[in-house]
Amino acid sequence: MAGEIDPTKSMAQLVQEFPQLARLLWDQGIECAECMASQVDTLNDVARMYKLDIKKLIQHIQSAGTGTAT
Repeated sequence: MAGEIDPTKSMAQLVQEFPQLARLLWDQGIECAECMASQVDTLNDVARMYKLDIKKLIQHIQSAGTGTAT
């Protein structure tokens, strides 16, 4: 695994570190990875805006990065 997911980092940083994040959000109809606001919005911001469970989201990102399903 690439490392710990810091939900206070910008979406742009996180997508660079965890490319699977963009796909996971896209599959839910969330295009944050490609939005101009990705430079300033954090994963916490996105979870709050879209009413996502941040802990579950982080687990999904980590699982997708290791190839395991949750």
